[in-house]
This record gives sequence, structure tokens and C-alpha cells, in this order.
Amino acid sequence: MRSTSTGGDWENFSHNILWLRQTHQLSKTKMAKLLRISVKTLNRIEAGEMPKRLSVSVFFRIWAAFGIHPTKQLGTRLWEK
Repeated sequence: MRSTSTGGDWENFSHNILWLRQTHQLSKTKMAKLLRISVKTLNRIEAGEMPKRLSVSVFFRIWAAFGIHPTKQLGTRLWEK
């Protein structure tokens, strides 16, 4: 069974992924391809579930695509800047 976040860094990250996808008007398929993850994994992340495996490279792909440093991905909610 996968853990579901109740707060903190993971909650920020999952909300930020959804916010980035919606703000940049990306479909789930396009966002998943950009991050090199499956749509199923993206759905889990957006729902606040932590996948069993998530490569650290995902954080660097977000940084490259959107210019958001990994510490901000986890430590802040982007829409509240």
C-alpha cells in the first residue's frame, strides 16, 4: 500500500505538479512525457500519493523545463509566491 501525504514537502510537491501542469495547459500525457514518468504515476503524484519509486531526476527535469529549483518544488507552494 502506498502512503498518502498529510502535509509537508510531499504535499507541496504534489500540489506544485498539478499547478504547473494546469498553468502551462499541459495534458497529463504531455506532462508525464516531459517528466519521463507514466500517466499512472502522475495521477498518483497529483492525488498526493507517493509512488514506490520516483527518480531524483524528475526534480531536475522540472527544474530544466520550468526553472524551479528542487528545494522550491518541495519547500513552497508555487501559487502562493
